[in-house]
Amino acid sequence: MFPFNPHNRRLLETALGNEPADLVVKDGILVEVYTGRMIPHRSVAVSGKWIAYVGPDADYAIGEKTRVIEANGRVIAPGFIDPHTHLANYWDISDFLQYAIPGGTTTYITELESYCFALGVEGFRAFLDQVRNRPVKFFCLIPPMVTTSPAAAPLFITKEEVGTLLNDELVIGLGEAYWQNAILTSDNRILELIQETVKRGKSVQGHAAGATDRKLAAYAAAGAISCHEAISPEDILARLEMGYGVMLREGHIRRDLEIILPLKGKIDLRRCAFSTDGTEPDLLLSRGYFSDVVQKAVDIGLEPLEAIRMATLNPAEHFGLDHLIGGISPGRCADILLLPEPATMTPDLVISEGQVVAEKGKTLVPLPMVPHPDQLRKTVRVPYIEPEQLAVPLSSCSMKEKVRTMDIQANGLVAREGTARAPSTNGKVLPDPANDLLKTVFIERASGTGKHFVGFARGWGLKRGAVASSLAWDASGIVAVGVDDLDLATAINRVIELQGGAVLALDGVIKIDIPFPIAGYISDLRIEDLASALADLQHALEDLGSNLQRAHLTLVTMTSAAIPFIRITEEGYFRFRENDYVGI
Repeated sequence: MFPFNPHNRRLLETALGNEPADLVVKDGILVEVYTGRMIPHRSVAVSGKWIAYVGPDADYAIGEKTRVIEANGRVIAPGFIDPHTHLANYWDISDFLQYAIPGGTTTYITELESYCFALGVEGFRAFLDQVRNRPVKFFCLIPPMVTTSPAAAPLFITKEEVGTLLNDELVIGLGEAYWQNAILTSDNRILELIQETVKRGKSVQGHAAGATDRKLAAYAAAGAISCHEAISPEDILARLEMGYGVMLREGHIRRDLEIILPLKGKIDLRRCAFSTDGTEPDLLLSRGYFSDVVQKAVDIGLEPLEAIRMATLNPAEHFGLDHLIGGISPGRCADILLLPEPATMTPDLVISEGQVVAEKGKTLVPLPMVPHPDQLRKTVRVPYIEPEQLAVPLSSCSMKEKVRTMDIQANGLVAREGTARAPSTNGKVLPDPANDLLKTVFIERASGTGKHFVGFARGWGLKRGAVASSLAWDASGIVAVGVDDLDLATAINRVIELQGGAVLALDGVIKIDIPFPIAGYISDLRIEDLASALADLQHALEDLGSNLQRAHLTLVTMTSAAIPFIRITEEGYFRFRENDYVGI
């Protein structure tokens, strides 16, 4: 990580011409984000990790050992900043960076709830060890750990622990606390975390999906200063008017970048930025990281300079880091991209902290893997389950011949409460795959008791088999969907055996198993192999009748406290509007 006082003697001596620069980038078109200009014939001199000079002629700073990079009229831009992402899923950070660095993102601001739902505050510290001393910068947000699963409570990060973690230079604030939990519940836990964060001079990032008017105001009053959940131009305006920073999302969860177009030229966009909200292996391989988002912004009609500013200075200002990053200026960190031309956002060359880290799509620096602590490989501490334990007694149905269901909507993420007629035999309620009625299971893994709930879901289309995963969002557990108890138990038990994974079972036999043994969320497969395995899982589920475009994502979000309207927990279904737990 870089030191926080860049104004050292050597840097200013380089600016004055008394010391040679370590690196000079000559004669390019400077993206001057501070005044909003593209300035031709500009050069940049770098001393160590820092920019010493920006101007028409840096030849004076060239010494015998200075590395000179000829821009030859190419565009000199600041390194990109992703202000809201989730990198504590799927992969080892070293493997991720091999694919991400060539896209030009030199600063990542990430949530890391997954490690914490596996191991609490020790999981958070383990992730910090993964991202220290990397050739690019990481800042981390403490997860408020909002969940619908009561069993996860022992893992919550306390107010006192928040205070300690905020002393770390990598920890930049409190992560997304869903607005309902911050302002609508009588539990003040989230408000106390917000207050502790603000008291220590750090920021609180928000998640205001669906909040309007008074609720949006109350959330801002509570301390949230950003939202990445705008899905319309009206959402953008409502948030900007209340002082929020708006992060326009373009990633694997949603793609909403176009909503800015009706506002182009009508409002000041300086409080708007782009974010991925995370990515996944196939998307990382096919599109790279974040440069595709900035490129899309240009392709749909934003001016290149505006798009670059929304990916650099705007997020830096939002986090109070613009004295260090976000622009090409003396005293700032030497995070510099060489773009082929003004409208092309994939860089020819990436400089991070004064070091050339990638060129022509290839990472040029070593990225050693940091071992994970042993306890992160022992987080699925639940007993194996027998098929008989998944039986649903007819006596548990309060509605005659009917069961309450989670009905998956067309986007595969939202679920609404429904009811369905269910067959029964020998006093047991059965799934009915012919009518798209499947069993769904959640087993908590925080306490070690393996407490579980069996419910029913529609909208999957699955006709045979079962799928289980430990990558449950906002929960410590295993979530599964399937047609019969044998396959459900087989898939769940394989996840337990792997200490985390995504598993497909058919006729009592494991057909696909993808290991995620690190915290139950991170695979030790390389990204190419992981992407291939996840694609195989999707295809296999489609062959078994599933009509979901991203079936594994649908599965793991069935537990999320961020997505309406009904979720599955070890206590039963949780209903957001009613704020209660109910059975079938």
